[in-house]
Amino acid sequence: MTFNPKKLPTVLTSQELIDKAFRRASKVTGRNRKEKALNKLSTISNVLENYFSRIVSEHPSYDNLDSFYREMIDAIAGVGQIKKSLASLKWANSMTQKIITKSIKRIKGGQDPDAVLRATYGRIASIIEQIDDELRFLNEAKQKMREIPTLSSDFTVVFAGYPNVGKSSIVSAISTVKPEIASYPFTTRKIYVGYVDHGRGRIQIIDTPGLLDRPIEKRNRIEKRAILALRHLADTIVFIIDPTETCGFQLEKQFSLLFEIKNNFDVPVVEIYSKSDLHDRRDRLAVSVYTGEGIDDLVNLLKNLAETKSEKIATNG
Repeated sequence: MTFNPKKLPTVLTSQELIDKAFRRASKVTGRNRKEKALNKLSTISNVLENYFSRIVSEHPSYDNLDSFYREMIDAIAGVGQIKKSLASLKWANSMTQKIITKSIKRIKGGQDPDAVLRATYGRIASIIEQIDDELRFLNEAKQKMREIPTLSSDFTVVFAGYPNVGKSSIVSAISTVKPEIASYPFTTRKIYVGYVDHGRGRIQIIDTPGLLDRPIEKRNRIEKRAILALRHLADTIVFIIDPTETCGFQLEKQFSLLFEIKNNFDVPVVEIYSKSDLHDRRDRLAVSVYTGEGIDDLVNLLKNLAETKSEKIATNG
C-alpha cells in the first residue's frame, strides 16, 4: 500500500473545532425555541461527525502500509502514537454524539430547550478539550510526514556514503533531483528523489542523508531514514567514496561503512570515487561534477543495470 503524506488533512486544535461547531450552530434558526435548539444540536452533531470521520478516514491503515512508509512514519512520528490519537478522536466523536442524542430526547421530553442547550454546549466543549493534545499531535505528525517522499515502483538506485563525500552533487548532476548542497556535514536533511530516463522507462534516484559508521542503535533520526531507504527501496546501491578525505572522514572509516553495507544489503553495490579532479585514484569509477569526468559512465552503468532487470522481469513473465 503506497502513501502520499501530502494528502493528510490539517487538524484543528480543540478550541478551533469547538468554535467551528458552535459558530455553525449560531446561524441556525427555528420557528420556536424548541425547534431552534433541536436544529442547533443537529448542526453540531453533523459538524463533529463529519469532521472526526474525515480526519480518521483520510489516514491510511498503518498496519497495511509498505514497510518503507510504515518504518519511516514510525521513526519520525510514531505509528503507535498516531493510532492512539486517532482512537481518541473516535472516542470523542462517540461521546459527543451520545451527549447530543440524550439532549435531543430531553428537549423533546419537555425540558427547557435553552437550559439543555447550555449544558450540552459545556459538555461537548469539555469532551473536545480532553483531546487537544491528540489533535495537536496529529497536526504535528502531518507536518513531519510531509518530508516523506512519494515513491514509484521504478528501478531504484540509492546513493549512500559518509556526509560531505559529494553524494548530493553527483545525484544532482545525473538526475532531476535538486537537493540543497553545502560544504559541511549533514546538509542533506531529507530523502530527495529524482529520475533518469532509460530505454525501458525511468530510474528512480534517491539521495540519502549521510551515514555514520557506528551501530544502528546509536544512529540519529536522519541516518535511520537513509538506512530505511537502503533496506526497502534499493535495487542498486551507489556507494560514494571520497579518497581526498576532505569530507572529514578517513578512508579506513569509509571502507568500513562500505563493508557494513555490502554485508547487510542483498543488492548490487556500485563503488565510485568522488572529487576525481582532486586525486589520481582510478581503481574504481572516478567522478567529478566539476570536470564532468565519469558522469556519463555512471549514468550508462545505471541504465544498463535497469535495463538488465527489466529484461529479466520480461523473461520471467
